[in-house]
Amino acid sequence: MRLSRSSFVAPVPGSASALLVQPLTGQAALLDLDKARGLEALAGGGPLPAGLDEAALREARFLVDSDDEDRSLLAGAWADWLGEHEQTPTQLIVVPTFGCNLRCTYCYQEVFDPTGKSLIAPEVVEALFAYVDRFHGAESPRPYLTLFGGEPLVDAPAYHARLAQFAAAADARGIRLATVTNGYDLEAFAGELAAARVQEVQITLDGPAAIHDVRRPHATGRGTFDRILRGVDALVAAGVPVNLRVVADRDNLPHLGELARIADAHGWLDLPEGRFKTQIGRNYELYGCASRQRSSALFDRVELWAEFARLAEAEPVLRRFHRPRFHGLRHLAERGELPVPNFDACPAAKKEWAFAPDGSLYGCTATVGNAKYRLGSFHPEIVRDEEAIAPWRERNVATVERCRTCDVATLCGGGCAALADSHGHGIGGPDCRPVKELYGIGARFYGLV
Repeated sequence: MRLSRSSFVAPVPGSASALLVQPLTGQAALLDLDKARGLEALAGGGPLPAGLDEAALREARFLVDSDDEDRSLLAGAWADWLGEHEQTPTQLIVVPTFGCNLRCTYCYQEVFDPTGKSLIAPEVVEALFAYVDRFHGAESPRPYLTLFGGEPLVDAPAYHARLAQFAAAADARGIRLATVTNGYDLEAFAGELAAARVQEVQITLDGPAAIHDVRRPHATGRGTFDRILRGVDALVAAGVPVNLRVVADRDNLPHLGELARIADAHGWLDLPEGRFKTQIGRNYELYGCASRQRSSALFDRVELWAEFARLAEAEPVLRRFHRPRFHGLRHLAERGELPVPNFDACPAAKKEWAFAPDGSLYGCTATVGNAKYRLGSFHPEIVRDEEAIAPWRERNVATVERCRTCDVATLCGGGCAALADSHGHGIGGPDCRPVKELYGIGARFYGLV
């Protein structure tokens, strides 16, 4: 009898408790930390800690008797994940232009030179949908198309015309539309977005005006916050789902409560999650550090979420503004069980493809425009570099060597291949996530202790 190789102990900071987690069965239990450590010691022949129910621990598959039992658990969980993965719609990310009307201080695209800043030509859009028909035409569920950038929504006639072309072609194929925008010209597009089959619009606000305008100024140097705020209000009034993103570091996170109060005053926090949701992304180094970004201002993942949890204690509005996932712990807190395990956190060249305005093909948002990661073309002809695609398609926790023996691999999913490669581990290497530490923080945040 021993602890399953997929079970792990996550100590809860500031507490004598720990979460015992078995991702493969979706189970978690709160135990005294010393008893949890006693379970870890079973592999060395130690006794079951006093007061624990062996039958219950076996039923949840925290405890197993053999490697065969572990392998059987893993096979069953893999089948469950594969079924869910097959029902995940593919995201088709289109960059209409790498040009942008903002000059954000942390833009990762500045360190490589995308092929041109001009707007995608109508014939390239047509070629894109010919590619979609060929490779995604029979997919069920239907894929969805996300306009990315650069900036896809600039208030100029050509940009409005391209949006109309994308919307009509997507609608004809039963494909919903999403867009990632800096929001500066959002008001001018609100009517068109409301009339289209829009899945969501993602907009970034990095804090109140005094903070946001320093980090995300217009190319002219003027502020952008007030204008973006009007754009979000216009979308909300039109019933278009909004995904509000904050790119967080040490400079702006202390001001997040003020942004949350602004969102609350505008009525956004009273909307259902299907109409308004938030995400907080860590400001980090990808392909090096942006020229106007201070490395010393960057959080690692544990620091970010520990500080967010601390701020939420002092400013309860933050709990309404954002509910972190913590690698599935939010799901546990709300539903009483963990979600299906994650055997692959990198969707690139599997459930995500990216299309550049020059007709080049890439695997994801993190790589599009970086010539190192070009996987082929869709214009002027369709060419797929299957040799370049293969390492992305084959990557999962079974092929990343370090993941094979990691007890949190089926929650981490191996992380991001682009980040792994950027950090010198190669596409097939790991981008490790501090799952145990985040579970401990999350247990306190969601009141599980």
